[in-house]
Amino acid sequence: MYPNNGYPTQQPQERRRRSDRYSTQQMNPPVSSAQGWQQPAYPQQNSMPQRSGYQPVQQAAPQQTVPRQGIPQQAQQMPRQTYQQNQPWQGAPQQNYGRGYHPQQNNSQWGHSQARYDGGAQQTRQGYQPPKMPPQPPQDGGDGQQPPKFNWKLLVVALVVIAVIAVGCMVGSRIHEKQQLENYVASFDNVFCNNVYVDGIHLGGMTQQEAINAVTQKAQQRNDAWSVKLTYQGSVVTEFRANQLGMTVDVTEQLRQAWSQGHAGDTQQRLAAMEALAEKPYQAYSALPNGDTSVVDNVLADIRNRIYLAPQDAAIIEFDPNKTSNPFTYRDEAVGYNLDTEPIKEKIYQMVSTLESGAIEIVPTVIQPQVTKAQLEKLVTLRASAYTKISTTSTENRTNNIKRAFQLINGTVLQPGETFSFNGVVGERSIENGFFEAIEYAYNEQVMGVGGGVCQASSTLYQAAVAAGMQITKREQHSLEVNYTEFGMDATVFWSKNRKIDLAFKNTSEAPIYIVAGVQSDPDNRKRSIAKVSIYGLDLGNVTYKLEAQTTEVLQPPAETKIVRDKKQEYVTYIDEEKLVQKAEEGYVIDSFCVKYVDGAEVERTHLYTDRYEPKQETVYVGIKEREE
Repeated sequence: MYPNNGYPTQQPQERRRRSDRYSTQQMNPPVSSAQGWQQPAYPQQNSMPQRSGYQPVQQAAPQQTVPRQGIPQQAQQMPRQTYQQNQPWQGAPQQNYGRGYHPQQNNSQWGHSQARYDGGAQQTRQGYQPPKMPPQPPQDGGDGQQPPKFNWKLLVVALVVIAVIAVGCMVGSRIHEKQQLENYVASFDNVFCNNVYVDGIHLGGMTQQEAINAVTQKAQQRNDAWSVKLTYQGSVVTEFRANQLGMTVDVTEQLRQAWSQGHAGDTQQRLAAMEALAEKPYQAYSALPNGDTSVVDNVLADIRNRIYLAPQDAAIIEFDPNKTSNPFTYRDEAVGYNLDTEPIKEKIYQMVSTLESGAIEIVPTVIQPQVTKAQLEKLVTLRASAYTKISTTSTENRTNNIKRAFQLINGTVLQPGETFSFNGVVGERSIENGFFEAIEYAYNEQVMGVGGGVCQASSTLYQAAVAAGMQITKREQHSLEVNYTEFGMDATVFWSKNRKIDLAFKNTSEAPIYIVAGVQSDPDNRKRSIAKVSIYGLDLGNVTYKLEAQTTEVLQPPAETKIVRDKKQEYVTYIDEEKLVQKAEEGYVIDSFCVKYVDGAEVERTHLYTDRYEPKQETVYVGIKEREE
C-alpha cells in the first residue's frame, strides 16, 4: 500500500472495478452541520485522520497511489502486486524445446518458467534440431536436465506496465485530494467559518439567523448595562450611560463583514482564508458610538474648564532700598494645571466600541511656570558694595549733604545698556534741591560752598560701580588728597553755571541693576557713620572685581617756604605774627586698575586712570598790620 499524500489508506481485500469505486463515492457524500464542522460519516474501514486546516472527505475506494515527491522508503518494502493473477501476461509466445520438455510455472511472481525433461527423450518437430545442451548435475533429486535461458524482455514489459499503473495511481490520488478540499470548503457554504467572532461570540458553524439571534441578544444586554465613570482624585465627577449617548446595536453590518471571512473567491482562496483564520481569528464588535457624541465633548470641556489653572511666575513685587539686609520682596511661583481631553475621549469611544464598562481617572497635566523665585534671586544678587567712613569732625551740614545725595540715588534701577549719571540723578547742589553749605574742595583749596561733602557720596559710588563690573565712562580725581579714601580711589563731582564735573557708568550686564545708597552707623564704631553703596543685579557667579591703585611716582615739594600776606586777616593780623597754614607734602602719580578674579585668582587687570596729585609747598601766612604803641 502506498501513502496518499500523508493520508494512509487501507490495503484492499480485493480489487474493485472503476465502476464500483464510483458507486461508493455516490453513496457516501460529505455532510455539514449547522453547529460547526463535523467529520462526515464514512465506512469504518476507510476512516481517515483529520488534516490540519480542513476535514478530509471519505475516500471512495481503496486504491494504490504514488506520492507526489517520489516513492517513500517504506513503500519500497511493501509486497509487489501480482497482476498476472487477474490478467495473465500476454507477452511473446513460448518456444517448443522438443519432445520430453514441458515448461512449468515456478514460484516467480514475474511469470518466468523452467523446463524439465521427462524421460530424457527429446521430441522434436519436423525439421528442427535442438541444440545440444551440456550435461548438468541433478538438483534436488532431479533428473539432471538444465532450465531454459532467462527472458529479459518479459521483465522489461512487466516493469513498464507497473510504472504506468503507478503514474495512474498518483494522478488519481491528486484528483481525489482536490475533491476532498472542495468538499471541505463546500461544507461552510451555509454556515460561518471557524475562528470568526463578533462581540466575543464564536460564530463558527452557525447559520446567519443563529448568529443574528446570538449576537443581538448579548449586545443588547451589554449595551443596557454599559457605563463609564470619570473620577478625579478618587471622587466620581460624572458618569456616561448608553442612553445618554444614544448608542445603538448594529449587528447587521458587523455580521455581514464576519460572513465575508472565508466566503469570498474560489475554492483555493476560501481555503487560504480559512487557514489564515486559524492563525489569526477575526474579531469584530457590534456596538458603535453612532449616537450624539457632543455629549462627551461638552462634559469634557466643562471638566477641563474647572480643572484649568494658569501657572504663576515668580516676581519681584517690591524693591525697597531702605531695607538694607535684602531690599527685595518676592512672589513665589505656582504650577498650573491643564486637562488634555483627547486621550480621555479616545478611551471612552474605545470602551463604547467594545461595550466595556469601567472608570477613567482624570489626570491633569502640570504646567510649570516660566520664572521661579530661584531664577529671580540670581537676577538680583548682591554684586558688590563699598563704604567710606565719615570723619567724626565732619559737620552736620556736610553729613546731611551726603545723605541728601544718597536719598536721590537710592532705589535707582539701571536697565541693561543704560548709563547712570551722577549729576543727572542728583541734580544741582542748591538750597532749593535740599543741600546745605559746607566745606568743599575747589581749585586746590577747601572752600565753603553749597553741597560740600557730596564728593564722598560720588567716591563711594565709584568704588561700588567698579567692584560690580560696571563700565566707567566718566570720572575725575580731586585736586587734593581727601581724608575718606586713598589716592586713585576717589571721584569728584561739581556743578556750577560755568563748569560741571560728572561721574557716569554703564550697565553692561544682561539684567537690571539696582542701587541702594545711604548713611549708616559704622559697625566698628557706633559713634561714627559710614557712607555705603550696594549694587544688585545678575549673579556674577565665581567672578569678582576690585578697584586697586598703585603709586608709580613720588613728587617732591619745593624746598622754599611760601610766604603769604594775610590781607584778609584769616590767620594773622600783625606783621610780627605768622601762621603755618600748609606743611610741605610730597605729590604722587597714581595708576588705578579694575582687577578681575575668578575663584579668587587674578585673571585680568584693566587700567582705568592715571592720577597726578601735585606736591604741596610749605606755606606760611604773615600779618600786614603794624601794632600800635
